[in-house]
Amino acid sequence: MKKFLYIIWGLLMIFSVGTVFAQDLSLTRVGVLSTVGVDYTNIIYLGGIPTLEGMASPSATVYIKIKSSIDATAAASPSGIWRFTPGVLDPGNSLVVIASGQQSITFTINFNATPAAVPTATPSPTPSELPSAGVWEYYLPIVGMGLVVFFFGKFLKDLMLSWEGKKR
Repeated sequence: MKKFLYIIWGLLMIFSVGTVFAQDLSLTRVGVLSTVGVDYTNIIYLGGIPTLEGMASPSATVYIKIKSSIDATAAASPSGIWRFTPGVLDPGNSLVVIASGQQSITFTINFNATPAAVPTATPSPTPSELPSAGVWEYYLPIVGMGLVVFFFGKFLKDLMLSWEGKKR
């Protein structure tokens, strides 16, 4: 009976943690600007034409649309990294849509093609708080099971000993 309870408990733990996966499509860099962990909706970029970099599912096709003039695809590597450098980028605001599968990322880049010694990028508007990750909710079943084991451990131990016909 003890083995049965351990198997049930183990299966509950596997299924409660099995749904925690990272998002497949993400934008990690726009030129020199790191976008890891931040959702930029409007980026002001000064300098040369920026390279867009990100992560996708391994070997996936990433579709990039800038304004209505540039339609391109980039192939993600076997490790999921993709890069795209547009040949031409019009000065001013350009809507950028990056898509792979059913996921998409949309932002506006305000490109100013002034030659600078070092390219710079600034997000606008600056986020005032951290983005919500939503991962904590997957740990609630694990914490709950831990509390159950902690508070009812003695009861379960005595019950299992009585099932085996042993007394303490």
